[in-house]
Amino acid sequence: MTLPRLLRTTSFRFAVLYALVFTISVAALGAIVYVTVRTALEEQMALRIEGEIETLAQEYRTQGLEHLVAAVSARLGARERDALEYMLVLQDRTLVTRRKLPLPTTDGWSIVTPATEGRTSDEEASPLYLRTVTLEGGVRLAVANDLDWIDDVQEAILSTFAWALGATLVLALASGIWLSARFLRGLDGMTRTAAAIVAGDLQSRVLISSRNDDFDQLGRAFNSMLDRLAVLMDSLKQVSNDIAHDLRTPMSRLKQNLDETARGAATIDDMRSGILNATLQVDEILSTFSALLRIAQIEAGTRRAAFSPVDLSELTTLLAGDYGAVADDRSQTIATEIEPLVWVEGDRDLLTQLIVNLVENAIRHTPDGSRIVVGLAKRQDDVTLTVADNGPGVPDAERERIFRRFYRLEQSRTTTGSGLGLSLVAAIAELHGASVTAHDNGPGLRIEIAFPLKAEA
Repeated sequence: MTLPRLLRTTSFRFAVLYALVFTISVAALGAIVYVTVRTALEEQMALRIEGEIETLAQEYRTQGLEHLVAAVSARLGARERDALEYMLVLQDRTLVTRRKLPLPTTDGWSIVTPATEGRTSDEEASPLYLRTVTLEGGVRLAVANDLDWIDDVQEAILSTFAWALGATLVLALASGIWLSARFLRGLDGMTRTAAAIVAGDLQSRVLISSRNDDFDQLGRAFNSMLDRLAVLMDSLKQVSNDIAHDLRTPMSRLKQNLDETARGAATIDDMRSGILNATLQVDEILSTFSALLRIAQIEAGTRRAAFSPVDLSELTTLLAGDYGAVADDRSQTIATEIEPLVWVEGDRDLLTQLIVNLVENAIRHTPDGSRIVVGLAKRQDDVTLTVADNGPGVPDAERERIFRRFYRLEQSRTTTGSGLGLSLVAAIAELHGASVTAHDNGPGLRIEIAFPLKAEA
C-alpha cells in the first residue's frame, strides 16, 4: 500500500477538498474578524480621544489657559501604558508637547508621523491617530494615540488564524491518508475475493468485521451476491447433468428409430410411420427445451415488470372447472374450497401456468377414482393456494426433490412428462415471492403455495 496509491484514492481527495473549503472559510472568517476588530478598536480610540479633548476644552473654558497648560503638562509627565500624546500651540506659537507632531492646517482627524528630532536613525516612527481642535483665543489642542497597539492586536489575530489553518491542513492530510488506508484495506479485501472467485474458488468470501461500517455492509451485499452466484452455478451444473442424463434416452430412441426406419422401411407406409414416430419424439424433446427456456426466463425476473392485480379466486375456480372434464375421463373428481375475492399482485399468465401444472400433476400421478381438492384461503400471514390428492403420495425423503428439474420418482418414469412441471411451479412461485412446500396428505400429497400478504392487491 504505497503513498502514491493512497494519494489517488477518493477518500484522500475528499479530505483535500474539505481542507480547501475549510481553509477558504477560515480565511474569510479571519478577514471579517480582522476588519471588525480594527474598526472596533479605532472607534474605541476615537471615543477616548474625543473624551479627552472635551475634558480639556471644558477645563480651559472654566479655569483658563494656565490651568490648561498645567493639565496638559501633567498628562505629558505621566508614564502610563498606552498614554496619549498631547500638543498645545498657544497664540505666541509656544508648544507644549512631549514630541513635536506635524499638525495639519485644518481641524479634524488625521494620521501623522512624529518629527525626527530625538529619534535614532534605526528607530522606526509609529503613526499616530490625531484629532486637532481650535479653542477660543486661537489656542490649538491636539490629542493623538499610537496605532502600534492596534497593529499588534491584528498581528496576533492573523498569527492565530495562520496557526489554525496550518493545523487544519496537517490534520486534514493526516486524516485523508488514514481514511485512504482504511478504504484501500476494505477494497483490497474485496479485490482479493473477486480474484479468488475468478480463479475458481467459488467458496471465497469477504471478511466481515464487528464494526458494522459501510464496508461491512458492502461486504455482506457482496457475499450475498456471491452466495446467489454459487447457487446459480450449482443450478446450472445440475441442469447440465440433468439434461445430459434425461435427454440421452429420448435422443437415443430418436436415433434408433431413424436408423431402423432408414434400414428396415420396406414400403412408403413404413417410412411414413417411422418419420411420424420421429416427429413425435422431436416434439417431446422440443417441449422439454421450451420448458427449460421458460424456467430460465422466469428465474431472470423479467416478467415482474408486468405484474398487476389478479383475482386469484376467479382464476382458480375457472381452471379447476376446466380440468373437471379431464378428471372425469379417469373417473377422478376435482373439488374446490376457494375463498372468494382473494387478490394478489402478479402475472396472470404465469399464475395460470402454476395452477395448471399443479392440477395436471395431481391428475397424472394419481390412480383412477382419486379425489383432488383445490383450495384457496386468506390466512393471518399469507394467502395459501393448495392442491391436494389422496393418491400414493411421495415418500418423506423425496418431497424436497420433486421441485428439481427432471426429477421423477421411480413409479412415475413410465408416465408421460419431462419432470419439469413442478420446477416451473417453483420458479413462478419464487418470482411472486411465494414459498412452495410439499406435505403428506395422509394419504396422498398436498402442495401449498403461500403468497405473502404484501403481494395481495
